[in-house]
Amino acid sequence: MTAVGDILELSYGKALKESDRDGGDVPVVGSGGIVGGHSAGITDSPTIVVGRKGSIGSVTWINGPAWPIDTAYFVRPKRDDLDWRWAYWMLRSLRMETMNKSAAVPGLNRDDVYRLTVDVPPRSEQRRIASILDHADALRTKRCQVLTYLDTLPQSIFYNMFGDPDASTENVPFGDVATLAGGRNLVGDDSAADSEYRVLKISAVTTGRFKPGESKPLPPGYVPPMDHLVREGDLLMSRANTTELVGAVAFVTGAPPNLALPDKVWRFSWKSEAEPTFWHALLSTPAIRRRISRLASGTGGSMKNVAKAKLEVMPVPHVKLERQREFADRSAQIEVERVRLQRALTADLELFRSLQSRAFRGELG
Repeated sequence: MTAVGDILELSYGKALKESDRDGGDVPVVGSGGIVGGHSAGITDSPTIVVGRKGSIGSVTWINGPAWPIDTAYFVRPKRDDLDWRWAYWMLRSLRMETMNKSAAVPGLNRDDVYRLTVDVPPRSEQRRIASILDHADALRTKRCQVLTYLDTLPQSIFYNMFGDPDASTENVPFGDVATLAGGRNLVGDDSAADSEYRVLKISAVTTGRFKPGESKPLPPGYVPPMDHLVREGDLLMSRANTTELVGAVAFVTGAPPNLALPDKVWRFSWKSEAEPTFWHALLSTPAIRRRISRLASGTGGSMKNVAKAKLEVMPVPHVKLERQREFADRSAQIEVERVRLQRALTADLELFRSLQSRAFRGELG
């Protein structure tokens, strides 16, 4: 095994104020990746950049010259037998993001990195390892791109079918569509970690996709009323958040039976038959998000609240149930493919981590 400090050097980047960058083709790189462009760089092609402050331990590959700024290191070889892509993947395998030396301002001490040891195979083997990892990463990246496309496809279909809600000429008050009801503001202390029931956080719905793991324990012995428990197929809305996020909606799938609603998350109760998938898409459009944001009020810092009474009179497009169902059916087909792809991506990630671990233990046959 060889110390990392014997094969490469982490050199300090050089400050370049945003006002001094001229927007050229050479990437300006900070600890979290590319932050701008300039006409000149301070490295030769290609460049490996390691986060020093902020996103510590992050590793960025630039396939050409770059200007790493002073929140980052850039890598210089100490040996002429290093394959540069192998060096990139080797650094990615070191988990440098866990090597924080300051609680107040995260920072990576390069001496700590230098003391780590790695197996350095012959250059031909380095190239083989890098090729395998590059191929696996390319497959993973392609799946991510397809998944991103599938995430946006329902919204595109919505606009094709119904147009922009701001252009709708047939509207009804939201109060004619549904009523909203939440739970209670109860949270257990540290002793409640083993409580049978948990209550959702606002963050369970903020992204627009339901996250059942975003929850907190309820007090031991407390049993929520049945109408406070989250159910499969519910449509939920946050009534409190920042101006941009208040009123976010999420459709419930994969909910465990022990999750309760808080007072800051509402459940929709439909006044007549409706397709929650359609309403999730409608209420997620920028037009409706803007309407809800304008209705929000509050003086407590960045946190805003939206009142039921204001939502009840908010105009929303009137869409016949048959059209709602048509949209829901098309969305369901996309969701089946999205779930399949998400599982494949998870398997890809596990395989990639296994390949990476074996490669730098000298076990990649």
